[in-house]
Amino acid sequence: MSANPAELLVHLSNVLMLAAYSVRDILWLRWFAVAGALTNIPYFLLQPKTLWPPVIWALVFTAINLYQILRIYLERRAVVFSDEEQSLYNMGFGSLRPREFISLLMAGEWKTAAAGDPVLMQGHPVASICFPISGNLTVRKDGRDVMGLKPGHLIGTAMALTGQPSPIAAVFTEPARYFVWPLGNLRAFLEKRPDLRVILQGLVNRDLSAKLEELSNYLPKV
Repeated sequence: MSANPAELLVHLSNVLMLAAYSVRDILWLRWFAVAGALTNIPYFLLQPKTLWPPVIWALVFTAINLYQILRIYLERRAVVFSDEEQSLYNMGFGSLRPREFISLLMAGEWKTAAAGDPVLMQGHPVASICFPISGNLTVRKDGRDVMGLKPGHLIGTAMALTGQPSPIAAVFTEPARYFVWPLGNLRAFLEKRPDLRVILQGLVNRDLSAKLEELSNYLPKV
């Protein structure tokens, strides 16, 4: 029994779909799915009575897969950081994928500080979280210097978590460059990206540990 060429296309289409379900990379899966759907279309068109419903559905599935393929290629494009973004990424956010980091940056903005500019004010609620990449700070309580902080720390996280007025002040002691996230923007970002909440919480925990270690250097030795 000779095989109908159109039927061979059906077999080829199913082989392609089998390959789609066998690969692990979602991009290859979608390319094989597109090839399988398109290979099936001639079979439906060559029937004595054209089978339009499966042709239309094959085109719909193809269009959806091509759209998702485009999104994957866009997401996999190499991310190029500016010098400041690269410094910020290296200093505290290396556990994020580059594109996740870029999306986090969209929730805040860069700022420049002069010597004496505060980022925390004692007795005032914390409205934002900042991360200096240059410029030292001093932590003060009741007008007395408690400890110094170098660039590379998240400022305001502990008070932001409690929602209470800040018990300390934090002031730049020299010109500085830093990134700031208003709390409202950060909460809205985490609502849209709950997958990053655990990663960011880990960053906060490591930052708090580093601050405690620095604080120990200012405590009297027993």
